[in-house]
Amino acid sequence: MAKKNLKLNIPTIISIIIVGLLAIALAIFLPFYLKENEEERTLFENTEIKIVAYGEEIGVFSLEEMLAVEGVEEKTFGAVYDTSSSEPVEKSYTGIELKALLSGLQIDLSGARMVTFKASDGMNKVYSQQDVVKSNNVYIAYKVEGLEFNTGIDPLAYMKTNEDGGPFVIIKVEDPYSQNRCKLLVEIVIT
Repeated sequence: MAKKNLKLNIPTIISIIIVGLLAIALAIFLPFYLKENEEERTLFENTEIKIVAYGEEIGVFSLEEMLAVEGVEEKTFGAVYDTSSSEPVEKSYTGIELKALLSGLQIDLSGARMVTFKASDGMNKVYSQQDVVKSNNVYIAYKVEGLEFNTGIDPLAYMKTNEDGGPFVIIKVEDPYSQNRCKLLVEIVIT
C-alpha cells in the first residue's frame, strides 16, 4: 500500500493557525464574559427586573412585586409585530405600563434624558424620556395573545403565537416595526 504524501498549502496553514488562535481567545475571554454577565443571568433565571434611577439602585422586582406597586395594574394593549421575515400583524399583549410603575416607585422622570433597557444577553435598547412619559406607550409585557412569551430567543418565533424573548419584553406601542423591543429584559436604567 502506497503512502500518500500530504502537503499543506499556505492558505490551509494560515486557516489552521487562525482557528487555533480563535479557540485560544474564546477559552481565555469566555470566563470573563460569563463573570461579567453573571448578575444579568441571575435576574433572568429568577424572572426579576432591576431598576436603577440616576445611579441609585431602586430595587429588584418580580412580576408579583411590580403588580403590588401602588397605581400599577395589568393592562392589555395592542401593538404591531413585524419582523424581517413576516408581514406586520396587530397583536394583543398583556403587561405593566412602565410610566405607572416608575411613578408608583416615586421615580421622577421629569429630569431624565433617557431610559436604557438591558437584556440578559447583553443587548441594550434606549428610549427617550418623552417616549416613556407618554401615556399608553411603553410597557413591560409578559404575555402575547394571552400566552406567556417563550423564554429565551427562538429563531422560529415569528411562526409561533406566543413569540420569544420572555419572560419580559419592553414594547413601545408607537413602534411600527417592533425591532426596537428589548427582549430578555432584566434591567431598567433611568439617566
